[in-house]
Amino acid sequence: MSEQSLGNKRIAKNTMALYVRMGITMFLSFFTTRITLDILGFDDFGLNNVVASVVSMFGFINGSMGTAVQRFFSIEIGKNNHKLLARVFGTGLYLHLIVAGITLLLSELFALFFLSKLNIPPERLLAAHWVFQISIVSLVLNILLVPFQALLRAHEAFSKIAMLDVLRAVLKLAVLLLLYRIQYDKLVALSLLNFGITLIYISIIILFARKFEEARFRLLRDKELMSRMLRFISMLVFTVLTALLNKQGIVILVNLFFGLTINAAYAVAFQVSQMLETFAMNFKQAVVPQLMQSFGAKDFGRMNKLIFLGTKVTFLLMVLISIPLIFESEYILKVWLKEVPGHAAMFTVLIAIGVNVNTFYYFVYQAVHASGKIRQQQVLSSVSYLLSVAVIYLSFKWGAGFYYAAIVPIGFGVLRNIIVLKSAATAIGFRVRPYLLKVLVPCFGLVLLLLLLPALFVLLLDASLGRLLLILSANTLSAAGLGYYLVLNKEERLVLGQMFFKK
Repeated sequence: MSEQSLGNKRIAKNTMALYVRMGITMFLSFFTTRITLDILGFDDFGLNNVVASVVSMFGFINGSMGTAVQRFFSIEIGKNNHKLLARVFGTGLYLHLIVAGITLLLSELFALFFLSKLNIPPERLLAAHWVFQISIVSLVLNILLVPFQALLRAHEAFSKIAMLDVLRAVLKLAVLLLLYRIQYDKLVALSLLNFGITLIYISIIILFARKFEEARFRLLRDKELMSRMLRFISMLVFTVLTALLNKQGIVILVNLFFGLTINAAYAVAFQVSQMLETFAMNFKQAVVPQLMQSFGAKDFGRMNKLIFLGTKVTFLLMVLISIPLIFESEYILKVWLKEVPGHAAMFTVLIAIGVNVNTFYYFVYQAVHASGKIRQQQVLSSVSYLLSVAVIYLSFKWGAGFYYAAIVPIGFGVLRNIIVLKSAATAIGFRVRPYLLKVLVPCFGLVLLLLLLPALFVLLLDASLGRLLLILSANTLSAAGLGYYLVLNKEERLVLGQMFFKK
């Protein structure tokens, strides 16, 4: 079997492992969110979301570091240069130790001067401080964990990651059930118990990673490698910061202008969007190491094929659940949650559309990362994120409704697709016209066809479990059948068959 066929088989194996994980964790999340909302109530649920958003903003550089370390691992694996992997790991760990210290300092300054300025009821301010401090310690530990996680992903050890994520989801559900018996402040207790789960997760990830020889390494201050990594990171870090401002900053803006009740509605919709992103991300994660390794091996033909196939399959996976969700959001939320915050259904629809728009540039974006020529892409993407937040702020300031928190990002998602395609054309000579004709045109055509049956069912039938199942079944059959023949070409159908059905 050729190396390319073996790579395709690894993609299939890892995809299946990640989707098994997703199925179990999404099933558990159905109960987790419902129980959390029931235990905490709307206000504490919204408060928990606000604090989590602030903490996530302090971890902005962490995403850049993780992307950089995994990129260096994957490129060297593609070059078959295993000697450099230990240097990458040791240097990455050294840099993350510095980042962890800076993050701790900045977050404590925020807690001291700004946390009390948020729209938090005075009687819940002490609880907010407790939750913030616990979350920051957890964040610092997770920053130090990133090189170990990046190593596992670069080596495509996704089955181990999947198994551990399932364990974490089970423990989080068990913690919530335990909260029913705890009389202490439930928001603080939830944070403490989740911190315990974080410690367990971190310990096991390190044990898994230490099985690779390059992870049995001390901190390393390799100036030459640090310089290369920091040049790459410096171009990523601002984009990651602005992307977090786009996601988490919107949460804060909604809180400041509309209060905790609308925050709760947005938080529910945001959690649904994260489930959607997770659904597609399982396949994306399985493809990216192979895409990076193809670039490292200078196999650009295979890299382009992976971009086209990866985007198409991700799109098909997304429409399987997005279209039923868009048509049945209100009914699904009623089944999912005991009490649904007002306006959560429409937020869910709008954010789901935004997630689907962002699907189309992911693999092209990763290919530019593999090249290292990312300046144009990162600068323009960062500007789009900043403009999005600014437009939302001005919209609220001038009296626009809270739905603009989800409407504005859709338009900027379209803009980022254009930015990434143009940047790829410059950085790696990516051919935009074939991508538009062979990927975007058939995908958009399929969407128009897939919308017809659900729209008809909604017009003719009342909301019910039967209508939901009918839409889900019709959409699944239509997306699978039409997508296989209208979106995928003959070669891509053959590759998928070899991945999942041929030994």
